Amino acid sequence: MIRFDLYLPHGGLPGSVFGAIDILREANSLARARAGRRIDAPVAWRLLGPDGGPHAMRRLAFQSDEEAKRSRRAPATALAVVPPLMMVTIPGLRRLVAQNAALCAQLASRHAAGDWIGACGTGLWLAGRAGLLAHQPVPLSWLYQSGFAHDFPDTPIHSETPLTLGPHMVLAATPDLMHAMVLKLLDGVGLSDLAAACRDKFLANPERQHLVLDIPEQVVGTSRDAPLHRAIAFIEANAGRPLTVAEMASAAAVSERTLVRLFARHIERSPIQFLHELRVKRARMWLEATWRSMHEIADASGYADVSTFRRTFKRIAGMSPSEYRERYTVRTPRAVWQLQAYDDVLPPGKGKPAARP
Repeated sequence: MIRFDLYLPHGGLPGSVFGAIDILREANSLARARAGRRIDAPVAWRLLGPDGGPHAMRRLAFQSDEEAKRSRRAPATALAVVPPLMMVTIPGLRRLVAQNAALCAQLASRHAAGDWIGACGTGLWLAGRAGLLAHQPVPLSWLYQSGFAHDFPDTPIHSETPLTLGPHMVLAATPDLMHAMVLKLLDGVGLSDLAAACRDKFLANPERQHLVLDIPEQVVGTSRDAPLHRAIAFIEANAGRPLTVAEMASAAAVSERTLVRLFARHIERSPIQFLHELRVKRARMWLEATWRSMHEIADASGYADVSTFRRTFKRIAGMSPSEYRERYTVRTPRAVWQLQAYDDVLPPGKGKPAARP
């Protein structure tokens, strides 16, 4: 029997834990269905608090009395799953990590004893504080990378890999990957057949979806030596500076007319439209997650002046950059951030600096 210990830390997101339980219940159902219910379910789980004891919400672990009884037996293999933490500001996240110091110590001890560890999203901070991530490649959402790099400078960040494997570890970049992470953990402990059966129920599979639809693939643009692929790669690499269609066509080794025709056929927009939309996508990220000024964002987006940037952004996004930032920012106001940051550095009893108006 394999037991998953599902931790719900201080500030942990319960929904992610319940998502993990969905996978485990499905694995048990499939295993028993295959065997005609002649076997015990192979997977058990417990809902634990940050101190390692049963969580007060353990009745929400969706277990029958028999399942709860099996989860208390000594398992052949044990795993620890750490969900994301509530994230408002990086200073606030650091305080949550400090509140979960006991859990970090447990993770270090369990990993040293050979238990598998799965950590997801901002829960990676707990794995880092447990000392499990030194020189271990970690996937992380773009939103948190600068803060994580500051706290764990010896840990390499994989921007393009949403799920990474380490020694008895599975690490997931974002909360929506909890299902994929638990399935990888099942792979790691020898239940690959059950994990494979569960994948098509829980995870999108574009390749199989494509086979079912039986739609002929558009060949142009998928090959790395195709003109459209070369043009898109050139635009993505140079979107931060002024570009012309002539430069794009030269990089793709075709005429301007041919390039425009390829974009119209396969992308359904012109090369210049594609360029502006890419710039706006990047500008949205900066508006959501940074305090960079409009001048800085316009310049980084490849626009010579702010007015052109504002007009282009509003035409594509349907609102001005300022309106977009106000509606979709994930940052607290700068003054609030500064006040929270001082909580981490001021000695007890010292006052905070006055916030700027």
